[in-house]
Amino acid sequence: MQNNIYLKKISKFSVFFVVNILLLFIISLSTIYSATITKSEPFFIKEIIWFIISVFVFVGVSLVDYRKYYKYSTAIYIFNILMLLSVLVIGTSRLGAKRWIDLGPLALQPSEFSKLLLIFTFSAYLINNYSDKYTGFKAMFMSFLHIFPIFFLIAIEPDLGTSLVIILIYGMLLFLNKLEWKCIATVFISIAAFIPISYKFLLKAYQKDRIDTFLNPELDALGTGWNITQSKIAIGSGKIFGKGFLNNTQGKLKYLPESHTDFIGSVFLEERGFLGGSMLLLIYIVLLAQIIYIADTTEDKFGKYVCYGVATIFFFHIFVNMGMIMGIMPVTGLPLLLMSYGGSSLVFSFLILGVVQSVKIHRGNK
Repeated sequence: MQNNIYLKKISKFSVFFVVNILLLFIISLSTIYSATITKSEPFFIKEIIWFIISVFVFVGVSLVDYRKYYKYSTAIYIFNILMLLSVLVIGTSRLGAKRWIDLGPLALQPSEFSKLLLIFTFSAYLINNYSDKYTGFKAMFMSFLHIFPIFFLIAIEPDLGTSLVIILIYGMLLFLNKLEWKCIATVFISIAAFIPISYKFLLKAYQKDRIDTFLNPELDALGTGWNITQSKIAIGSGKIFGKGFLNNTQGKLKYLPESHTDFIGSVFLEERGFLGGSMLLLIYIVLLAQIIYIADTTEDKFGKYVCYGVATIFFFHIFVNMGMIMGIMPVTGLPLLLMSYGGSSLVFSFLILGVVQSVKIHRGNK
């Protein structure tokens, strides 16, 4: 009987959605292979192992009724805070940031998963407190208090990229909840006013260097500006049609150190050129359109908010990462989801897409 229920749920999977995800991963895997073929560590094999784990996560999460997250939103919120606090206590530092928890051969980055948990809890908060219309500065302030502990704990790791994602999720869900335009204007003005203050007093030295490098890459072309400069060289050398598979010069000659992670897009564009990059962007746009379609055809407000939250995460990662490799956005460390190498990133991508699939499967059930 239980097996029949699961089979019925699996039959409701969006095949087009799954094919799109698998297509992106195949492109990713081939690019990771090309980018790391000269490296001693078996990144290609590791990514396949992480993919197998991610598939189980995707299917498992898809079969769980997403409305359970609404029911247990308070417990999820507490768990989210405790998870981020644990990073401060037992976390390990890399490249000047304390973001990871070592689990033997694995390294978990809690801030990645914190984004999804915040979508659950903040969506539930808005529905419980502002079911009709979200109005007034008091309501905006009170809702910000909900996200502030999460935002603060991630910001002090520090993790600037994920902190910005948290703010964007906050803004998107408020917009969906019919936030008044005067409040929206106030938010944007406040953010604009806060930027120079945060640069002066809150950002770490390496974060300031990244911003300075973004504004003027030639300022330290052999130091902080190296990756951006080499990335632009790689992209430019790909021209229209690219150099072809396995012909990424910058990555193979180790001019681009992070060629399989943050700058995997540079490797892909060098090998596939402008046309290949356009096709990759189109696949991502189709994926975003599928998520938004599921959201817009879902009457349940919680499911709608969750899908839009996931779409926000994907959009921001794509926009910032692609802008970063072209030198039109500062380096933030945000991976290109479903493309960049990394266990936490891949599992997280399949996890949040599994939640979207769950909304599609369960939205009509009582």
